[in-house]
Amino acid sequence: MSEHYSHDHEPSDSVTHVIFDVDGTILDTEELYNKAKLQVLSRHGASRLFTRELVSRTAGKQAEDVARMIIASCDLPLTPDQFIREVDTELRPLLTSARLKPGVARLVTHLKQHRVPAAIATSSRKTNSRVKMSGHRELFSMFSHKVFGSDDPEVRRGKPGPDIFLVAARRFPDTPSPENCLVFEDSVSGVQGAIEAGMQVVMIPEHQVHPGATEVLDSLEQFNPVKYGLPAFEEEVDVIRQEDEESRDSLMTNDENSNDSIL
Repeated sequence: MSEHYSHDHEPSDSVTHVIFDVDGTILDTEELYNKAKLQVLSRHGASRLFTRELVSRTAGKQAEDVARMIIASCDLPLTPDQFIREVDTELRPLLTSARLKPGVARLVTHLKQHRVPAAIATSSRKTNSRVKMSGHRELFSMFSHKVFGSDDPEVRRGKPGPDIFLVAARRFPDTPSPENCLVFEDSVSGVQGAIEAGMQVVMIPEHQVHPGATEVLDSLEQFNPVKYGLPAFEEEVDVIRQEDEESRDSLMTNDENSNDSIL
């Protein structure tokens, strides 16, 4: 997948606050969740119905919404609560092995060092989130606050609704306007929610691409904070300094040559 820019949503350099999704954006958990769901479906003879299309359709949504969709699509003899409990039993032993996605540690650390406020907005429940975040405590401690959509009473509508992003923005101490917030998301439903919240959104897709995303990247390693008005990565600053020095050296050489020719 190559880097892509939406024609209708060019980046604006007005960003002051940043909001991250977790699953598929910060942590590489999709395979873990799919493995747990597949084990439950296999027990009920429905594993063949767990298609890529269903995986994509449920990505980024709250736990109960996912349960209802899978139960309906796979004709399971379970209530949403029963499905969630069965999945949790399979899932929790797997979550501690969740790895960071490429470029995440560098970006989150960079934002923290430059005092750019950052928050978490995940559809996951707090119980599961604590387990998967436990392997990366230092990184997750860098966030101002965390909103867990499946548990939070203020998040009345899950993604693709805008609620979780608006709640996350309101809980920053200085409460930024939505247009000053940048969201990082991997799912179509998450991108849609960010757009409806009036925020810019960088998409790092695992499945479908949302055409309304401000920017679509293969990896956060490709993210350039400068185009959104955020501080440059240190190596980019070093390159700029080197270019400035080379430019000054070139000007000095030209001046010396000019003086020689005059003499």
